[in-house]
Amino acid sequence: MGRYRLVALGGTFDRLHVGHEALLSTAFRLGGTVTIGVTSSEYLARHPKPGRQAIQPEGTRRRALRRWLRDRYPPSRFRVAPLRDGFGGSVEAGVDALVVSAETVAGGRAVNRERRRLGRPPIPVVVVPLVLADDLEPVSSRRIRSGAIDREGHRRAPISVGLATLDAVTRAGAERAVRAAFPRVRLRPIDPRATASRSAGLARRLAGRALRGNDLGLALVPLGPRAWLVALHGPHVALTPRRLRGTTEANRTAQLLRLLRRGGR
Repeated sequence: MGRYRLVALGGTFDRLHVGHEALLSTAFRLGGTVTIGVTSSEYLARHPKPGRQAIQPEGTRRRALRRWLRDRYPPSRFRVAPLRDGFGGSVEAGVDALVVSAETVAGGRAVNRERRRLGRPPIPVVVVPLVLADDLEPVSSRRIRSGAIDREGHRRAPISVGLATLDAVTRAGAERAVRAAFPRVRLRPIDPRATASRSAGLARRLAGRALRGNDLGLALVPLGPRAWLVALHGPHVALTPRRLRGTTEANRTAQLLRLLRRGGR
């Protein structure tokens, strides 16, 4: 994707978290200059969000955003302004692209409709996938405010994990990784029937079975002595199975731990 001169994005930026950082990082990767609209207190009063009373004051949100920006980019590359309507600077002449999250694609379409109404050309809308917490639910300010996760997407509340494996060695490594990733975990192993199949389809099916009655389903299918096929299922997300390769079981276990701690990322 080419580099744009000026990229716009906007948001509330309450309790700046890894999802916000993914949006911002994408905008700076694409644009020479980035204009960032921060939802004003007045706009929130006119368009209340659930739990609006717990949202940080506008000044607090803007200061946290500016600190994050200054630590990473020169001041000449960004400007931060209050967002007092649904469009902000995104409809101004000179903006070359808009960055939105997967949850706010409709807002990006609305921006281009408004630009057409104003006689300005539509601009590319770059959609950034949602960042998942380690329970495979999206990282969001709402979940952070409720205490369910921290700003990095790590689960604070206890989590129940169903675990499906095909042999004792794989299970032992998987259990160590799960307990390290989730110190307050309720681990619930299941015993799948023996099978000669070693496929992504099997891993997906086992993860789906392991999810039943749990917050997270995890399946590990050994692929010979040096690889595991891992599948993760959450209530709303099923990740594509991936291979973990390593010469030792400890190495593969360490890879699984990193995978769990990063929500499959």
